[in-house]
Amino acid sequence: MIARKLSLVFAVALAVLSYWFMISAPGVVDPEFAGTIYVFFALALAVIFGLTIVALRLATAGSQVYWILGSGSDQVGRIALLIATALAIHVSVSWFVDLQGRLDETANVVGLIVWTTVTAVFLACGVVKWPVRLKSASKVRLVTLGLASLGIAVIISVLKFANTREEYSIPLSTKLVIQLGGLVAAAAAEEVVFRILLLTNLLGMTHSRFNAVFLSGTFFGLTHAPLALLQPVLHADWPMLAYAAQSYLPVFLMQTLLGLFLGVVWLRTGSIVLIVATHAIMNVGPSLPSSF
Repeated sequence: MIARKLSLVFAVALAVLSYWFMISAPGVVDPEFAGTIYVFFALALAVIFGLTIVALRLATAGSQVYWILGSGSDQVGRIALLIATALAIHVSVSWFVDLQGRLDETANVVGLIVWTTVTAVFLACGVVKWPVRLKSASKVRLVTLGLASLGIAVIISVLKFANTREEYSIPLSTKLVIQLGGLVAAAAAEEVVFRILLLTNLLGMTHSRFNAVFLSGTFFGLTHAPLALLQPVLHADWPMLAYAAQSYLPVFLMQTLLGLFLGVVWLRTGSIVLIVATHAIMNVGPSLPSSF
């Protein structure tokens, strides 16, 4: 019941934020037709969110379970502590690095080290336990869903790359290998936390495939927000914070959607390799130009 109410609250909050972004963008609302535009955006948003929820319902339907909680009590609270701890350390270290003027060049490395280390410590100390595999997906399911998810990941990556800067040079092979290795490691760290641990435990706690995927995907998006808005907060630049929040909102919504997509892939296949590969490919597009 709590998970259902929390899912509803998050859904309403996402809708309100999306509506605010649509009507507050400069030049979008003509004062002469403001009423009509407001109604049109509200109806369009209701249709989009409705279709998204229906699609997620269909995608999470069924009863096939590949991973379950091990012996012991519910771990959702402990995983939330893991996420809060990693996020707090990540923000603190990023703040210190920003004081040195090196945040832009070290942001990815800092995130990778912090999330990997904190997760490893929680698992090694037994604070959070690894779930138990019940069964593996059939080869037909893995190939079919694998090709579909990897294909979608490639399309997303290409679209992201198309929106990056246009001027770049050919990358050095050594730097490219290091960059790709970091992408895979970062994807693996995030998938361990948000899909393998959080989603699996939410599924055991809520007994609702829809709520488990929706909540884990929303938390996945929310966790990225503090770092994206860090610099305006650190510099107490509140007008810039408002601008940054509005600019970041579409990215947050996209990250949440990608979290939902990855959650469905994990739920449907139980394949660690597939979700890590899918996640890493999605991140290739916007990351490669930074190494060029």
